[in-house]
Amino acid sequence: MSMNKIIVLPGTADAVFFLNEVDYITKYFDEVIVISYPGNKHTFSKIAEQKGFKYYVVNTNILGSLLNVHFYKWLFSKDTIKEIRKTFAFTKKDFSRSLYIFYYGIFYISSKKYIDREIEKNAGENLYLYSFWLTRGAYTVANYNINRKGNVKKLISRAHGYDLYEERNTTNYLPFRSFIDKNLDEIHPISEHGLNYYKNKYKKSNSGTKKTISRLGTYNPNSLKKTIFNKEKICIASCSSITDVKRLDLIIDVIANIEIPVKWIHIGNGKQKSQMELYAKEKLKDKDYYFLGQIDNSDILKTYIKYDVDFFINMSDSEGVPVSIMEAMSAGIPVMARDVGGLSEIINEKNGYLIRNNIEFEQVYSGVNSFIKQRINKIESYIDKSNESIKFWNERYNSNKNFNLFFKNMLQEFNGNNIEVK
Repeated sequence: MSMNKIIVLPGTADAVFFLNEVDYITKYFDEVIVISYPGNKHTFSKIAEQKGFKYYVVNTNILGSLLNVHFYKWLFSKDTIKEIRKTFAFTKKDFSRSLYIFYYGIFYISSKKYIDREIEKNAGENLYLYSFWLTRGAYTVANYNINRKGNVKKLISRAHGYDLYEERNTTNYLPFRSFIDKNLDEIHPISEHGLNYYKNKYKKSNSGTKKTISRLGTYNPNSLKKTIFNKEKICIASCSSITDVKRLDLIIDVIANIEIPVKWIHIGNGKQKSQMELYAKEKLKDKDYYFLGQIDNSDILKTYIKYDVDFFINMSDSEGVPVSIMEAMSAGIPVMARDVGGLSEIINEKNGYLIRNNIEFEQVYSGVNSFIKQRINKIESYIDKSNESIKFWNERYNSNKNFNLFFKNMLQEFNGNNIEVK
């Protein structure tokens, strides 16, 4: 009997999204092979040993690629020439787009030797190629539909945020969209918003690629839940990289305008950390706040309990459906966030506060104050929102339910029928 094996392109082998799924991947597949971006090899090896997969690290060496005959076969293929012609011009933006195409190609060529080796070595087994992102990994996977080997059973990619929404990229461009759409068997946006965006963006596509929602999820194995008691000072948490799109400046503005005693904690690092620390020092002179830096994913819920977090806040310019929000809700922490991406699918009036984008800042501050004052003045209402957060997480974003269903469906023979995940 043939074994089922999977080649996974997760970004890095220690990426939090991959770590959330890896136990399910190893549960459903006899062997797991990971094609990783460069990173901490000691960490990679430790995780690989613990979780039971093998991995290759892809170093995208430009000089090495230029000396590789496969690079020139790729460069002069009709699909690459078509993509270059589509973007070629003498403007700075179009030059950047052309470089983006080469970036995809070099990653594909650098990954190819490892994937080819596994396909040849496992000629009698069932092989599945799975990219976690609809970018370089998905393009690499899609190339295996060309001269496809019989042991390659499915070519699959998820789609999240920056890898799906073209306007989130500085050049408003993602390479090889048509090629990817035509050559993958399945594309799985993680939200209804993402699915509708993709279908509308590529509605002229005649590909037979199956496109369905496959929601992500998080763990709360110890059923950690915040304890609710009367208090006079609330705690608000945020968790993200500290980058432009995450808009910590807006979070700081909101915290600065809260009218009751408040403490704010932020989990995560990023290139804007020093800048945001200075901004917080300027704006939050009468508030308590802590930049906690990077915290291991397994300790995030414990941190929320330790600091007795009452609310979670997200003010990003763009999102898919953030895992950070799922985590907070699983512990009974109501969320307030801007209405971007798929956030309206996870936040509603029963479990949190969705901030509309067409209102003035003063209305935002007023709405936030009304919402969080329930914690002090209407504790029963707050308890209801806490319970609804847990209930909604369990129904929609419980990893055990979502990942089991995703990988069960992945192992079904492809027959072109849509299986909607609710």
